Amino acid sequence: MKFYFLILFFFIVGCSSPLPTGTILTIDIEKSFHNNADIFLSDFADEIEYIPLETLRESVTGRALKIFATNEYIVAVAFRQNYLFDRETGKFIREIGGYGRGSNEYQSTTFVPFDEDRNTIRASITHLKHIVYDLNGNVIRTLNFPPQTEAQKFNMWWEMIPLDDQYFVTYARNHSGNEPDKLIVFDAQGNIFTRFPNHHTYEKNPKHAGSFVLDAQVFYKWKNKVFFYENCVDTLYHVTKDKIIPCFHFQLGKFNPPYSEKDNLPWGDPDPFGDNKMCNSFFYFQTINESERFLFFSFHYGKINQESRYQDLYFGYYDKEMKITKISEVDHFEKTPVINDLDDFAPLHPHNWSINNSGEMVAYMEAGDIEEWFEEHPEKAKKLPEHLKKFSKLTSEDNPVAVIIKLKQ
Repeated sequence: MKFYFLILFFFIVGCSSPLPTGTILTIDIEKSFHNNADIFLSDFADEIEYIPLETLRESVTGRALKIFATNEYIVAVAFRQNYLFDRETGKFIREIGGYGRGSNEYQSTTFVPFDEDRNTIRASITHLKHIVYDLNGNVIRTLNFPPQTEAQKFNMWWEMIPLDDQYFVTYARNHSGNEPDKLIVFDAQGNIFTRFPNHHTYEKNPKHAGSFVLDAQVFYKWKNKVFFYENCVDTLYHVTKDKIIPCFHFQLGKFNPPYSEKDNLPWGDPDPFGDNKMCNSFFYFQTINESERFLFFSFHYGKINQESRYQDLYFGYYDKEMKITKISEVDHFEKTPVINDLDDFAPLHPHNWSINNSGEMVAYMEAGDIEEWFEEHPEKAKKLPEHLKKFSKLTSEDNPVAVIIKLKQ
């Protein structure tokens, strides 16, 4: 069975007033969407590597899984789990930290847990304090959010992103519709260094009283730099401790959701799976990641399936070298957005994926999906190389298989 995660909590809202034309690179996503086509793995990748994660009683991964990879390790972070595996063999090495209320334990894993630049994993002790571990499981330090009133507690995103060794950035959700701050930069002690203003407002929908606006943004790191994108504002920014610098403008046309309607969009509606016609009309970006040559993205669009409770997901990329944008046909239960023509193995669904400092796209495949593929494609399975045929022994009870894709440079 394929699992599709529409996790609204993975997004960060950006900030800035409209920019003068000609100052940043425009990517015409609207035009490319109208000419969407098959995307092949060979379009942007040279090699693909599969590492089955060892399945032990103490290493079974849970829900909301995210996979990261370095040259030595694979880091698997799921609900209340931080696991370390060997990059080459997939052997389980250790759990990092532990869930609980004891000394050096955490209460929840975070949305952006792994810092490849510092080889650390961050987890949450409370909504105002995080704990940082090295990959040996040692506590490096604790980090504090700025002090908050009760109202601010629900307005501030419960996540912090390291800008460098000293400063971190978080985002204000704009629960009221007219919050003055959009991004807040602070140090490890919670002292505020910079407040980036919020230039956008909306009127609260009286029907949504008592609910609060969830996150509507994407956040990623590349080359030890921090980037964010705001759904409703359509510009991708590089953020530092004292500046926000525009990098790309996404030309979305009629598919760009209006900020004035933010409280009526899926992430503002307390019942986003109800009869919300607004969500059928606009792109909702889920992921953005960057490499030396490519800018990758995925977005939801279309009517929410009442049975599966998910929207269709589109995958695309901008090729910086060729100056082209390509968007896949829709990803739903019958079709993958990326056709694996490198080895003709099981389909890829790059949902919760990342790109590491070595220029590799890191994702995973559920063992149950692989089991299903072998059952449905016996003739293709016979033609697989031996290192892939061995995956026919996997069952839905096994851990996922990490997928590491070497991107073209």
